[in-house]
Amino acid sequence: MTTTTSAPAPELLDASPVDEPHRSTSPTDRYSPRQIMVAVVLGVLLLQLGFITSYVAAFHQPTPHDIPIGIIAEAGLPAGVDQQVTDKLNAADGHPVQARVLANTYEARNLINDREIMGAYLISPTGTDTLITASGAGTSAASALEGIFTKADAAQHRTFVVRDEVPVSVHDNRGLSGFYLSIGWVVGGYLLAASIGLMIGAPRTLREAGAHIAIMAGYAAASGFLGALITTNLLGTFTGHLLPLSLLGFGVVFATGLFTMGLRAAVGILAVPLAILIFVVLGNPSAGGAFGSNVLPAFWATIGRWITPGAGTEGVRSIVYFHGTGVAQPVVTLTLYALVGLALVLGFTARAVRSRSRVAPAASA
Repeated sequence: MTTTTSAPAPELLDASPVDEPHRSTSPTDRYSPRQIMVAVVLGVLLLQLGFITSYVAAFHQPTPHDIPIGIIAEAGLPAGVDQQVTDKLNAADGHPVQARVLANTYEARNLINDREIMGAYLISPTGTDTLITASGAGTSAASALEGIFTKADAAQHRTFVVRDEVPVSVHDNRGLSGFYLSIGWVVGGYLLAASIGLMIGAPRTLREAGAHIAIMAGYAAASGFLGALITTNLLGTFTGHLLPLSLLGFGVVFATGLFTMGLRAAVGILAVPLAILIFVVLGNPSAGGAFGSNVLPAFWATIGRWITPGAGTEGVRSIVYFHGTGVAQPVVTLTLYALVGLALVLGFTARAVRSRSRVAPAASA
């Protein structure tokens, strides 16, 4: 009985590592699970400490500075009284206000509505003055003005009454609803982008990049509209502003989400903590919600308008209380984030495509 053995197939003899299917690698593959765990724990700890430091430093001691106001002297007062009060206020320690002389209350109302000043002080010959505020521009600034003039008038044995020229809505407690609405939009934007990045990954082709951007745009349109609908029609907080708030919401969500997608394409999984650092650790306390820029420390007052939570908060105030006056700054901020995010997504996707196209011929050779 003879046995026969079959010769190995030629293709098996010729097999080499080059012929193995391409396996995707992750930047974390070079590290052990223990090293990865240490890096994750330290990274989260740093974010946590940054969160604590940012919020406490921003809110622990709000101090008014450079609040723009007007000073008006009623008829019957000696000439130059308004200028004397203006000079005294501008020379005060800490420079809490930035005062200027105004001709009358009509000019003051126009400047308040144009968002050039945040209040005015009317000096009366009877001894009972009037403080004109605009809580719609920020309740913290209005409260700060009351505190400043309470102290000043006590020294001069005078009294004043408060007249709120642009009051917040009765359903907008302390003017914070716009801040919470903006934060909701921001969270939705970066959470969707982070979820796509973690579960699907960065786009591998420009076509995939276009699909991800389109999904983000559709989500932004839906969440922007629904957020505006809840606050206008369902809760009645901002009645009558559905369309402009929907457009603003689209901008906030799309700019935040697309920028986070751009970070994902550029730096991989580090995009998630970076997005949290920018939009939560730095963006939330500087947004002008609980405290406006005129009572926040200089660093947070400066960066707030250039981060999407602050842009959204200011945009809501501009739309709801000032007929759109002041919305240009938020639009610029949101446009910049969207453009940078778009450039990062398309640029790094195209770079990855070119890298793979160079590797493919080398592997086949």
